[in-house]
Order: sequence, then C-alpha cells, then structure tokens
Amino acid sequence: MHKYMRHALCGAAWIGLLWLMAPVAWASDGATRAAAATAPDDVAQLYRRHCAACHGDRGDGRSRAQFGLNPPPRDFTSPEAWYELSHERMLTSIKYGRPGTAMVAWEKQLSDAEIEALAGYIRQAFMRDPGDDSLHRGKQLYKRQCSACHGDRGNGASWAKNSLNPSPRDFTAPESRAELTRERMLTSVTHGRPGTAMMPFQGRLSEAEITAVVNYIRAEFMSGEPTAAGTPSAHALPPPVTAEAPPEPADMTLAFPHGLTGDYKRGRTFYMENCYTCHGRRGDGRGPRASFIKPPPRNFLGERSRQTLNRPALYRAIFNGINGTVMPAWSRVLDEQQIADVAEFVFQEFIQGGGGAGAAPRQAPDSGGEGKKKAL
Repeated sequence: MHKYMRHALCGAAWIGLLWLMAPVAWASDGATRAAAATAPDDVAQLYRRHCAACHGDRGDGRSRAQFGLNPPPRDFTSPEAWYELSHERMLTSIKYGRPGTAMVAWEKQLSDAEIEALAGYIRQAFMRDPGDDSLHRGKQLYKRQCSACHGDRGNGASWAKNSLNPSPRDFTAPESRAELTRERMLTSVTHGRPGTAMMPFQGRLSEAEITAVVNYIRAEFMSGEPTAAGTPSAHALPPPVTAEAPPEPADMTLAFPHGLTGDYKRGRTFYMENCYTCHGRRGDGRGPRASFIKPPPRNFLGERSRQTLNRPALYRAIFNGINGTVMPAWSRVLDEQQIADVAEFVFQEFIQGGGGAGAAPRQAPDSGGEGKKKAL
C-alpha cells in the first residue's frame, strides 16, 4: 500500500512539474516564431510588400504613387521625417492609419510584432540624423516667410501671382538659375528689391536665418541641370492620361501565360489584404485610398473592364504596373504564381462576376515574354 502511494505521489509530482513547464515552453515557442517572422530579411520583404508601392523602394516617397496621392507619401529620408516621426508615432500610424491621408490601418493585416519590426526597419534603413540642420531650418523659414508669394514649390504659383506687379519670382525657371547668384539672393532677402513687393527681412531674420533660407531655395528649387526627358522631377506633373477609343472586346477564354493556373482562394486572401485599399472590396474602385488617388483606381465592374480585362491582361497589369498611375509592378514582390492567383480572383469575382461563370480557359498563344515586357 505504501509502495503504491509513493508511485502515485511521484506520478502526480511529475504531472505538476510538466504542467508548470508547459507555459514556459509555449512562450518560448511563440517567441521563436515571432522572432522568425520578424527576421531582417522577412521585415525587408514586409516593407517591399506593404509599403514600397507608395513610399518607394528606398523610402524616399519616389514611387508611382507620388503624383497620384494627395498628400503625397511620406519621404522617410528627409530631415522632416527624422524630426517629426518618433518611434511611437510610427507605431501608431502603421497600426491605425493617418486620417486625411492614403495611409490606411494595418492592425488587421500585421501583428504587433510585425508592426514593431517594420517601424524599426524603416528607421534603420532610411532615416538619418541630418546633423547640420540648416536646410531643415531654411525650409521651415521658407514656408513661414516666403511661400505665401513664391508658392510651396518655389514656382510663384500662389494666391499672390495675379495680385502683385511684377509677379513673384519663379525660382524653378531657367532664367532664375541664370540670373540669381547666391550673393544677389542674400542681398535681396536682406535689403528687399526696390520696385517690387519683395520687402527687406533684415529686421525679421538673423544673418544665419537668411543664409539658411537662401541655401534651401537654391538646393530645393534651383539645383542641378534641367530634368532629362522622360525622367520626372520632384515637382513635375504626372504624365497625362489620354482617352482611348473603345477597344475590341478581348477573348475571355484565354489562359495565363507560361502555363500558369491561378488559385481563386489564395488570390482572394492577397487581394483583401493589399488591393482592396485602392480597388475596394467589391472591385468598384472605391477603396479607402481611392479619394486620394489621381487618376482613380480601376473599377473592375465597369463595362470597359469587363470587355478588355481577360486573364492575360490582368496578369500583365499586375506584373508590370500601369504607367501614369499609382499601380505598382507587383513582380518586385510576388512570384509568377502569386500574380496569377490574384489575377484569377479579380477575373472570376469582378470581371465575370458571381464566382467565375463562363468557359474554361484555353491556353494563350506564345507571348514571347510579353507578360514581363509590356504593361497593359
């Protein structure tokens, strides 16, 4: 009897010990999974997948979205970002979005650990201490003292343009680069320009502040050679989107190139995590970001879309992006199968409607790599 009791007590003790150790093991396993999910390579992939389409591969806001979003995407490489974006503010912005901008909330798509890792990655990869902040001070002074007449972009486009004679100086014009030496600008800001509305700032700004604002104007609006043809400048307008004649209806039985077959369910998951913010959950082009985008996102329910967007056309558009719009080239983030998956979902759900009615797809003619070389 005593021997039996000893065995029972030993067994109970082992069970209790295992029970106490289980949470530690589970916590350790959870921490391992969280660490794996936020490894440096994985975090960079998170950025490319969720952020680069707007903020750019280099975090400088130079993406296809820079002209289509108002306000434009944040430039993480700027001095303003360094001064304004605390770690806590970035966590809040990623998790809950930024009202009045195209920055949507990611709390349902990303875990807290992923959001924490993503904010840390952006700060480490793109944000730099500006050190000498004279250009930053010059920008703030320009906004406060100069932009009312010379415009936010230095091109004289402001409310004062038609009210002042002569009109305010356009710093972006070629003649300004030819005429305005640094010394002349320092003199003009200090003492004003007789016969114009340019008043002296000698009594309002210190010598260092005048130097800072002149340096900022020259660096931001007057530096470098004229932009090469085909290369957008920081203040260029987006290329115009011209109206096209109604196209011939596409062959809706064509299959994806390269023998691919899309998976509707996987495509739906990706679309509802990434694409709906522009195109809307119903594919009608009315996502949370749509009101900030010019030209507006594609409405897949429109008659033109239903006539022209077959599987190959959707694949090309997702692979290459669309020039003149904020639609990025997803081939930088997704492989060919993933692109086929999301294209299949869009085709079945929105183009055909009702979950994929119509004939089974037949193989498209040899595209010769068309899917990789030509945008829709």
